[in-house]
Order: sequence, then C-alpha cells, then structure tokens
Amino acid sequence: MKKLLLSEKLVNRFLSLYGIGLVLLLIAWTIAYHFFPEGALRGSSAASRLAGEEVSSSLTAEFFRIFSVNLLFGGLIFAFNFAIKINRFPLGYMIPLVWFLLYGLILGTDSFTFGLPERTGPSFSVLQRSGIYELAAYTLFAVSTFHISRFEIKQLFKTNPEKIETPEKTSSKHYSGILIAVLILILANLREALMVTNIHP
Repeated sequence: MKKLLLSEKLVNRFLSLYGIGLVLLLIAWTIAYHFFPEGALRGSSAASRLAGEEVSSSLTAEFFRIFSVNLLFGGLIFAFNFAIKINRFPLGYMIPLVWFLLYGLILGTDSFTFGLPERTGPSFSVLQRSGIYELAAYTLFAVSTFHISRFEIKQLFKTNPEKIETPEKTSSKHYSGILIAVLILILANLREALMVTNIHP
C-alpha cells in the first residue's frame, strides 16, 4: 500500500488513498449507526458551523456559500502538504482520511444540518449525497499536491525536520489533477445546493 500511496502515477495515489478513506468511512458509519444516538454530532463540525443553518435566498447564493466553505478546507490540505512530509508521506494526506471518518459518523447518526427522514446504515444511498464526491475531490487535491512539501522528517521520533532543498516541480499531471479536483468539487457543491434549495425553498 505504501508503494501505491507514494507512486509516481497520480491515479495510483488517488485510488489507494480514496480506497483507505472508503474503508474508514464504512467502519465509522457502521459503528455510529449501531451505537450512537441520532443527531449526536449535529452542528459539531467546523464545516456545519461555517455554513450555518440558514438556506440562502437563491440557488446561486447557496452554491457559492457551500463552495467557499469547501475551498477553505481545500486550502487546509494545501497548507499541510506544503508544510512537511513525514516518512515520505505528506501531512496533507491525513486530512481527507479524518474527514472520511467524520463523514461516516455523520451519516450513521444522521447529523446533517438538514436531517434525513430517517437514518440508514451503510448502503449505496451514499452515492445520492454530495459528500462522497466532495471527499473524492479532496483526495485528488491531496495526491496532486503531495510533492510540494518544504520540510521533511525522514524518520518520525528519530530525526529532526530538514529543509527540502530541491522540491519537485509541479508538472502538467499535477495541474490536471488539481483542475479535475476543483471541477468535481464544483459539481458536488452544485448538487448539494440544488438538494438544499429544493427541500428548503
């Protein structure tokens, strides 16, 4: 798995990181559905607090509200990747994985700002929601910027951070990955805005 996560091929990095994320999501979703009370995490995430509980007056305004929050969190991935890599892994890889776990907990407890008619256990119903595609965009962005780290800890707890003197240059494949990630995020956020404004006109 380490070879795939650090592969020269962007698609290998994406599929392996996204695959790990999906496993974490399913585990968290299952545990939350069976053991956590409904709505237990509602309003607890930073994203939900930033987005607020009021629906915008138009589809366009709602889309830009959602998209701006997601761009902010995409910037967090960039900052972590830029800062440091540990044992060759960029720190930004951890961000989407944490969000996969959180999303699984939110799914399992139906802790969305606008809750579902009833919560469901792990199922393909997740494909109808925008979150799974937002996570794909975050994952793709993380693996497309894995090379930008300026410092490195070669062995955790054993070596000190060292400055990377000649960081890898951003190539066309990296730019393509970033562009596709943004496009996926736009489409996912548009879908979410449509769902929200249709349910809460």
